[in-house]
Amino acid sequence: MKVVHGLSSSDLPLSNTVVAIGVFDGVHRGHQEIFHQTAREARSLQATPTILTFDIHPSQLLAPHSSPGLITTLAQRVGLIRKYGEIETVMIAPFTREFAGLSPSRFVEDILVGALGARHILVGADFRYGRNRAGTVSTLLSEGAERGFAVTILPPVLFSGVRISSTLVREALAVGDVVAAADLMGHPFVYSGTVVEGKKLGRTIGYPTANLAPVEAEQIAPANGIYAGIAYLEGGRQAHTAVSVGLNPTTDSDGRRKIEAYLMGGFQGDIYGQRVDLEFRQKLRNEQKFSSLDELTAQIARDVEAAEKILTAISAV
Repeated sequence: MKVVHGLSSSDLPLSNTVVAIGVFDGVHRGHQEIFHQTAREARSLQATPTILTFDIHPSQLLAPHSSPGLITTLAQRVGLIRKYGEIETVMIAPFTREFAGLSPSRFVEDILVGALGARHILVGADFRYGRNRAGTVSTLLSEGAERGFAVTILPPVLFSGVRISSTLVREALAVGDVVAAADLMGHPFVYSGTVVEGKKLGRTIGYPTANLAPVEAEQIAPANGIYAGIAYLEGGRQAHTAVSVGLNPTTDSDGRRKIEAYLMGGFQGDIYGQRVDLEFRQKLRNEQKFSSLDELTAQIARDVEAAEKILTAISAV
């Protein structure tokens, strides 16, 4: 799969493409169906199945105070599009004020026709484009009739009778239901972080943790609580993990939300500064304040045991 970064890339212009447009945050089952339809249409036209996405969520620029957190980082989005196959080219357009200021007709002329060479475009019924979101599916259909490309308006994708959306995935994560989020997406939620120094309290009680700062500040984490998951580290290493998301109310009073992972199996090694991808598999319990460090330590032991049992069972399936 070719990834084209930016509108000034030497890989541009493309030609003879079938293009699906969207942020595709979470790359959920609905998005995957869009990819399948894009590939099917491309095969019928002997064209290149292509995705046009953006380096940020447009609302981060246009409405930052109401912008949703991101389920996936940009690297995760690209990796998942590659994982689900069939798409041959992904173009990542920088969503700048200049880009957002393109009139609908210029967006079609410069981006869809000029840069992408689109013969067929697939969008959702609520698709909007161009300055002030003035372009609609109706104007896109008119532009296509004039400029010689076809447009398909995609219906919502249902899963267990429910319309799948990135908003629905975020709502599941907001209450800590990582299992429901994974069902909607078709893959587990993964949080990407860089290991930073913490208070190092965990090592004094026998449970040293990797403290993670987000790779992308906009990526969300699940609701506060304790989770079973799998940590994927640089160099191909991985470990079962018990993950704490929250304020650490027993030991901390700074009000800062933290993500800490205890890597099981006698994990050894200095991983400060390294990237860790945490795959959340199941919530164990809500965050809790304990009356003493001994009480906290005893609960951590129970959490680790419960997490290992769950993850071992998952691995056996």
